[in-house]
Amino acid sequence: RHNFKASSLYGHAEINSEAVKGVKPLAASVMDYLPANFNFEGGTVQGDYTMIGIGPYDHWAIEYGYTFGDRKEVLKTVAEPGHAYLTDEDTSGPDPLARRYDFSADPMTYAENQMRIVRHQRAHLIEEFVDDGESWAKTRRGYGITLSMQQRMIGMMSNWIGGAHVHRDRKGDPDGHVPIEVVDVDRQRRALAFVVANAFEDDAYGLTTDLLLRMTVDKWSDGGGDRGESTWPVHDRVLGTQAAALTYLLNPSTLGRVYDNEFRVPADQDAMTLPELFRTIVEGVYGEITPELPSRAFSDRRPMISSLRRNLQSELTGRLIDLATGRVSISRPVQTLALHHIRHLKERTASTLKRARAAGVDDYSVAHLEAMEDRIGKALDSVYVVAN
Repeated sequence: RHNFKASSLYGHAEINSEAVKGVKPLAASVMDYLPANFNFEGGTVQGDYTMIGIGPYDHWAIEYGYTFGDRKEVLKTVAEPGHAYLTDEDTSGPDPLARRYDFSADPMTYAENQMRIVRHQRAHLIEEFVDDGESWAKTRRGYGITLSMQQRMIGMMSNWIGGAHVHRDRKGDPDGHVPIEVVDVDRQRRALAFVVANAFEDDAYGLTTDLLLRMTVDKWSDGGGDRGESTWPVHDRVLGTQAAALTYLLNPSTLGRVYDNEFRVPADQDAMTLPELFRTIVEGVYGEITPELPSRAFSDRRPMISSLRRNLQSELTGRLIDLATGRVSISRPVQTLALHHIRHLKERTASTLKRARAAGVDDYSVAHLEAMEDRIGKALDSVYVVAN
C-alpha cells in the first residue's frame, strides 16, 4: 500500500547534500507520491530529482513478506525512522507528514524553496518564458503554473496548524513512540506565518501592469484554444486563493484540532491556542483598519485599502459572522471567540472610518468600511435577538 509518510525520512538540506545524493533514496518508499526535487538557492548541491531506488521501508516490507515463520523480530524495528508508515486513510487526518506531494521532514524549507522558484519564474515570464513568435497567451499559462505552485504550498503548510504526528508503534516495541505527538508549536507558528504572508499579502501574487497586459488567451475554433475571457480575472482568481486559505485555517476540523491539542499539551508548556490562531488571522487581514492612518495621500487610484485586501477583508468578515451567529455548526468556544472579534472589529472599523472621512480618504476605502460596519452591526443585532 501507499506510504504517504515516507517523504519525511530526510530534511530538505539532507536531501540536497553529497551524503544522500546518488547514495541513498531521498524518501523511505517508492510508494509515496513525491514532487520533483528542484533545489533553488537552497545550498550548493542539487540532490537527486527523484527516487533512485527503493527505500528502507520498501526493504522492510519485502523482508516481512518473505520471512517464513515468526515475523516478530522483523516487526521490532517499527520505530526506526525509515519505517514510519501512514497510508491513504491517514491523508485527511491530523498528521501533516501524511500527505500526497509533500516533501521532506521539514516541508517549510521545501515550501520556502518553492516560493523562491515562483518569484523567480514570475520575474522572467515576459522576457524569457515567451520566445519571439510565440503567443502572449503563454504568459498567462506560465503565471497559472506559478499560482498553482503557490496554492499547493499554502495548502500544504496549513496542514501543520493543529496537527499531530501519528505513530503506529505498539506497546513494548523497542524505542517505541507515543501514538500521538502534537506538532511542535514553533512549527505551527511558522506554518501560520507562511500562510498569512503568501495568501493574504498583495505582494505575494507578483502581479504587475506589464504582466497583466500580456496574460491573454488564444482564440481557436478547433478546440485547441481557450474560449475564456481574453483578460485574466484578477480579483476572482486572487480571491479564490485567499478564500481557500481562510477555509484551510477556519474549517471546523482545523479549529477542533487546535482546541483539542490545547488539552493534549501540559498546561505548563507552550501551545498553539484558538485565541492565538484567531488573533494572527485577524491582524494579518485587517492591518489597515487602525486608528493611525498611513501618512501618504489617498485617491481612488491609490486607495488606502487595496482592492485585493478589500475583497479579503470582506471574505473574512463573512466567515467570522457565520461562526459568531451559528450559521456554521461549530463548538461554543469557537463561536464566542468569533463573536469577540467581530465586536472588536466593529469598534476598530468605526474608529478608522471616522478618521478616514475626516482625512478625505478615497471613496473605495470609505465605502468598504461603511459596508463592514453596517454588516457587522446587523450581525450583532441578530445575535442579541436570538440570545434574548
